[in-house]
Amino acid sequence: MAETPAGMLLRERDEARALLAEGYAQDWIDQAELDRRLELVEYALTITELRTLTTDVRPVETTALVPVMQAERIPVLFGSVERRGAWMVAPRTQVRVTFGDAVLDLREAVLPAGVTELELEVKVAFGNLEVIVPPGWQIDNRCRAILASVEQDPGGAPGRERRLLRLTGRVVLGSLSVQERLPGAGEREAGQRRRGPQKPLRAAGSRTLPASEDGET
Repeated sequence: MAETPAGMLLRERDEARALLAEGYAQDWIDQAELDRRLELVEYALTITELRTLTTDVRPVETTALVPVMQAERIPVLFGSVERRGAWMVAPRTQVRVTFGDAVLDLREAVLPAGVTELELEVKVAFGNLEVIVPPGWQIDNRCRAILASVEQDPGGAPGRERRLLRLTGRVVLGSLSVQERLPGAGEREAGQRRRGPQKPLRAAGSRTLPASEDGET
């Protein structure tokens, strides 16, 4: 069954949104231009109009051999992304979160052989990014906060593997949280670990006072 004109327009509109999100993640367009074009996408009535809005952010096809860059891009636009378990981590990762949420759990992540330093280039706007690391990692957090919240666990002594996570970039009207947790531990267990064991009640508080000479306690 042939696709209807309405269906083709809807598919092209979805593709335009995805291309613009990727263009923003690649820093080809800024936040203001992204907002402007997304609004025009919603009101476009023809495929030609939609393709005009994405001409400069469409990938260029080439058959030339290029070196593989050890970098990854994680764009989040009006949605959420979670990376947990044994996922492959690049030495350098660009994270773009706009009106969305992202969780990067590095506790069981697979690092490239010989790599001891990871870099996260962060750009969060009207969104939230949570990064979870295992105990012993060193954190070098250089992210700027503009009307935003940037929080980091104090962490403990460096581990034997001497892993280093370096964060750069900015957070605007959003939040960035870097937390240290044991593998398999949830947020509640992590909070208890940070607070340390609860002190037992003083034994004196539970003792019965000796009786006085008149029999009163």
